[in-house]
Order: sequence, then C-alpha cells, then structure tokens
Amino acid sequence: MQDDLSRETEEKPVTVKSVGTTHTLELNLGRFRWECDRGMLFTHGLPSVLFWLNPSLYRMLEPLVHEVGVPLFRLMVAQHSSLGAAEDYDTMVTALGKTFEEGFLAWGSAVGMGGWGRFELPVFDKESRRAVVVVRNPWELEVQRGSTVRWGCPFLQGKIIGILSLALGVNCWADELLSAPDEAEASVEFRVYPSDRTLDAEMTRLRLAHHEEAKRKLEERTLELRQSEAQQRAILASLSEVVFTLDEGGRLTSYHVPKEMSAFHEAPERAIGRHVRDAMPQRIAAVLLGAIADLALDGAPRAVSYAREHGGEERFFSAKLSILRDPVSGRGGVTVVERDVTDRVRAEQALTERLNVIERQQEMIQVLSTPIIQVWDGVLALPLVGVIDGRRAASITESLLREIVSTQARVAILDLTGVDVVDSAIADHFLRIVRAVELLGTTCLISGIRPAVAQTMTQLGTGIEKARTFGTMRAALMSVTRRRRA
Repeated sequence: MQDDLSRETEEKPVTVKSVGTTHTLELNLGRFRWECDRGMLFTHGLPSVLFWLNPSLYRMLEPLVHEVGVPLFRLMVAQHSSLGAAEDYDTMVTALGKTFEEGFLAWGSAVGMGGWGRFELPVFDKESRRAVVVVRNPWELEVQRGSTVRWGCPFLQGKIIGILSLALGVNCWADELLSAPDEAEASVEFRVYPSDRTLDAEMTRLRLAHHEEAKRKLEERTLELRQSEAQQRAILASLSEVVFTLDEGGRLTSYHVPKEMSAFHEAPERAIGRHVRDAMPQRIAAVLLGAIADLALDGAPRAVSYAREHGGEERFFSAKLSILRDPVSGRGGVTVVERDVTDRVRAEQALTERLNVIERQQEMIQVLSTPIIQVWDGVLALPLVGVIDGRRAASITESLLREIVSTQARVAILDLTGVDVVDSAIADHFLRIVRAVELLGTTCLISGIRPAVAQTMTQLGTGIEKARTFGTMRAALMSVTRRRRA
C-alpha cells in the first residue's frame, strides 16, 4: 500500500504553444506561460518570478532570519504558508486525483516542476490520523546549502500542516527531520500527527515571549543607562575641567561647569539647547567649529586653545575635542573637555621673557667682548677675549667684515692676548676669519699669541701659523706704520 501511495503520478506529454511573443509550456501538470513583451512569467495562471536559490533568495531571507531570530522567522513563514492550504486541498481532491493520496502526489509533481522538490507520501493512515511526507531536494534547504545560518523548511512545514490537517480531519502538527547538511541529496521528512498545537497559538506564544524578552532587555538597558548617567554625573562633579557636548548641528546637549569656572561660562541651564555661536563668544565658537570641521575629516581628536575674559581678568584654556556616538539613538556629536591652563601659559610666557632677556644680554656681552676699534684711517683692531665657539666666531666674522666694508679698511689686526685655550675647532675658526678678511682684499695680522697657544696650533697643524703674526698689538701697529711710511 505504501508503494502505491509513494508512486508519483504518471508523467504527461510535453506541450509547447507559441502565439506571437507569448509562449506556453505544459509539462507533467506544470503549466508555464511567458509573455515576453510584458516581461512576465505565469505559473498555473499566477504571476511568478524566477530567482537563483543562492545567492539571490538566500541574500533576501538571511538578513530577516538574523534580525528576528530563527524561531520567530520559522513560525512567521509557516503560518503564512498554511493560509492557502484549503484551496490546495480542494484542488487535490476535486481535480488532481480520485483519492487524496493521488491528488497530493499530483500536486507535488506540479509544484515540483517549479523547483519545490520531489514529494513522496510513504505513510497516510486516516484511521490513526498519521502521515509521513518526504520532500527530496526541497528548495528551502537548497537555499541554505553551504551557509552557516540554517532555518530548516518552515514554508513546506506550514503547507504540510495545513493540507494534512484537512485530509486527516483533525488539527495536526508536523515534526521536521532534516538530512545532514553535507549530504549530496538534501531531504526533509515531516511526521504528521494529531496535536493541540496550532501555528496561530505558537505564533502568539512566541511573540509574547519575544515581547517579554524585549521588555526585560529594555528595562535592563534603561537601568544600566540610569546607573551610567549617575556615575557620569558623579565623575563630572569631581572634575575640575569644563565638559560639554554638542550634537551634529552644533547645539549644546550637556554642559558641566565647575563652580570655580562659572564666572567665565554661561550658566548651563541657559546654554543647553542653544547653538555654540549663541552660547559662547564668537571667537571661541569659531575656533571650536573649525576644529569640529577638521574632526569630521578623519575622526582623530583635535586640541585647540583660546582665552576667556571676565571682569578684566583673562584666563587661558586648552580644549580637546573627540567624536561622540550615542549608544541608544546612534546619533553623532562632539565631546569637548576644556582645561584651565592659565598657570602654565603664564609660566611659559615668563620663561620666554627671561629667555629673551638672556639672549639680549648674551648679544650685548658678545658685542662688548669683541669690540672692533678703528685705530687709524684704514686700520681696524679686534682684541679677542675668552672662548671662541662656532656661534661667536660667526658673529665676529659678520661684524668684522661689515666694519671692513664700512670703513674701507686695508688692515685688520686680530689680537689673541686674551685667548688662553685653543683646540682644533677654535684654530679653525681663526683660520676662517683670516680667509674671509683676505677675500675682501684686506691684510689680516694676528698678534698676542701666547706661547702655549702657539705650541698647540703648531701641533694641530691648522695652517694658521702661515699668517703674519706679531708678539704684541704694539708690534703689529708699528709694522703697519712702517708700511705706510714706506
């Protein structure tokens, strides 16, 4: 008997008809009509569409499964799939077969032509009101083939529950047994039996459970947010920094101002809800809005500085801006943490002023320590004292060359009487000064070299010993006098 019930309806001849751009195909109870000029397909007279099971249908269904969860998705699909069961059953018993079994297999053959799968009815016992339906290569499992997310065959389950409940004359439920995911030929077996369970009741129960779960999660989240808000308020109250937030439109959404900073800020209750341009001085608002525009480029935090004034007092502030994303609404904004850096700025200003004074003093000392003396017309003398480093050598060279050009000097005397120590670097500085002077066509004489310095220069072999040297400034001046008389 089971073999008779499992035997599929004998295949019918294939019929193809074409009228203009309309083509009709009848194949094994499957009727398909293509109206090419309209771009439409009809199956058994109903508008239809062809999709690839995977990826097309999978990509449509998987996001919904992920969003609502597998249990709710299955019940939603099964419930709506069962809605046409009465019409399907009527067609089976009135048009497709002499018995329900024949009509069911004929119906299965017809929908199989549409890719639903191959239907079998190995068990149909009306007395015990039990049945087994097997669908091989069911379209729903083919959609899920190779995927990590699986939801079974709720569409076919809903159809089977609806049709078999009418055929057996009692409300039924169908347990679903799926083949292993790695089997070459996928299949699903539905074991149908009388039950008080209904798709509508299961749907109501699950929706209620989902509602309670969502309510519980919302209450937990609300409590977490309230606790977090209380913690944030406690943290803010302990901060000495000003903290405020701006929404995407530049309006203040929160504003924490420590008591000691209140004189330099708008009262929070008046500032919240207003645009930053209206709640703060224009120059500060411009700086903040400029930083926010830069922040939007790459999301990297930005730091800006500005000053605030109140009652004739000026204080300096540093502000750090960072992206804010509300975890509940998902809306964006900016958090600004403003810190009073007046003491640091004033310390830096004082340090800068002291450094400027020291630099001016050093310049004055250098001028005083390297006086250029015009002994006679065309004769300059430069007595050097102390250590000659690179910076001082450059200053000496610049000053001496400028004075030579200014006075049209023909002779420049470098007096080293005040130089006690010479190394290779200092000797090189002297040599460079001599060469620079001679490049201007001026004779450079060196006087006052101490014995220890002379010995060091000779050992170093710097080449400065080739210059004209004299024991004293007097000797050098007398040489110049003799040359002028000659």
